[in-house]
Amino acid sequence: MRLFFLAPLFAVLASSAFAKDAPVWWNAVLDNADVRLPVAKMHETLTNGFNLIVEKSLTPVTPSELAFESVKSLSTIDQKIVVLKDGSRVLILADGRILKSFSAPNDNDAENWARLVLAALVEARPFSKKAQKSDPQDFYNIFFNAALSSLDPYSHYEPPSEALENLKNPASIGIRYRRVGKFLEITDILPDSPAADSVLEIGDRIAKINDTPITDLSRIQTLNVLRGEAESDLYLTIRKDGKMKQIDLIRKPVKSSPVSYFLDEDDKILTIKISAFTPKTLKALQKTLSLHENENLKGLIIDLRGNTGGLLKEAVLSADLFLPEGLPLIKTKGRHKDADQKYTTTEKYGRPVYPAVILIDGKTASSAEFFAGALQDYRHAVIVGTTSYGKGVIQSVESIPEAGEMYLTWTRYYLPSNYSPDIYGLVPNICTSGKNMSDIDDVPAPVTSLKQRRTGNKKTQNLIRKSCPPQSRANNPLDDEIAKRLILNPKKYEGALTYFSLDSYTK
Repeated sequence: MRLFFLAPLFAVLASSAFAKDAPVWWNAVLDNADVRLPVAKMHETLTNGFNLIVEKSLTPVTPSELAFESVKSLSTIDQKIVVLKDGSRVLILADGRILKSFSAPNDNDAENWARLVLAALVEARPFSKKAQKSDPQDFYNIFFNAALSSLDPYSHYEPPSEALENLKNPASIGIRYRRVGKFLEITDILPDSPAADSVLEIGDRIAKINDTPITDLSRIQTLNVLRGEAESDLYLTIRKDGKMKQIDLIRKPVKSSPVSYFLDEDDKILTIKISAFTPKTLKALQKTLSLHENENLKGLIIDLRGNTGGLLKEAVLSADLFLPEGLPLIKTKGRHKDADQKYTTTEKYGRPVYPAVILIDGKTASSAEFFAGALQDYRHAVIVGTTSYGKGVIQSVESIPEAGEMYLTWTRYYLPSNYSPDIYGLVPNICTSGKNMSDIDDVPAPVTSLKQRRTGNKKTQNLIRKSCPPQSRANNPLDDEIAKRLILNPKKYEGALTYFSLDSYTK
């Protein structure tokens, strides 16, 4: 899920001359390094990366914590390499033998912790054939992802894009991922992709691709084995809910519009499916609404099931289409000076005012949760489905010189009611968890008072989430039928809308 907001791009810290004195052992590291490893340049890159994370991360962290997670990750290349902390010293071992012992730098000394990471690499590399075959980009991938994965489930690093193998009809399964130990952890699932149509979820960990362990695949090999000819098959061995499972998939080209629609001519109900919030979503939504503004619609169904998010800016501007001018719509908070922002709804010529029902499920996340939650807060839509995924944090995308891109969690967003759906998600007005069409007359009554669901303590929030557990509901006809019945019965629709005071919003 790639989340961006209306923040200025963060300039990567300049890699100018490093002022601090290097440890006495640093020259020996430079002299002993393999010529294929540009250690001095790698030191600049790691230092810049560590400093950037320390400054912007939503989670407070020190260079020492990031570096130690990075250096420990050498064991993911080769299990014979072990890094330990012994008091104020860092020990590098191979095959159980201590290769080197370094005095740990000051916790906030990013430059020397970056040097220590590279010193450990130089010392251990001769003892590992796998490490000898890895290039600088492989090490950046491993080091940065190890550091970022220690912060939160969403921060990750992506190496520079590699040229796709010479394929006639290139295709993929539609996932983004990061390297975590012996696994690839799924960080995003693209809409209308083979992965989106499967049981795969964000957070699942891939142990093998076509029986090949992830530990035996380089970064480039991983990219190429996940990609392939359209309609070719592959299978993944994943760890899901603590168990190992095999998932069979067919590669397909992953290209589609984020917005599609269907007009029920008889009932005059327009269903709009938003599969993701991409740079094209706002314009596509505006076009769809404009196309049907003279249809005398009775209502609108907005389907966000399976929508794992995307660009928060697009979700904010899309929600703004439906609301009157001057309302507080979103605020964000973080540690960095640019992280705290607010957005108020804008003046517009006309807006949809007919009844709206939003469909969500357990895969509805981040930007999609914001869109649904904002319209629910302002009583502009009834939400039907299950509790959503629960992601209320935003990643900024930072380019690292001489390396790839870092997706760093740097701020948390809040709905107009001052609630962030992070962790606990959105609770629908009408819950359909575990229900099917045969249960159409046994659906729970609407929940219209959400104050406890927005302000309760952790125990209360957990109980509420369990009362309407997140589930995948893609294309479940029950949700659509409930939405249709609400729109066609104005009294029931009005009775299902949220009643919630917005006085808690801090202006």
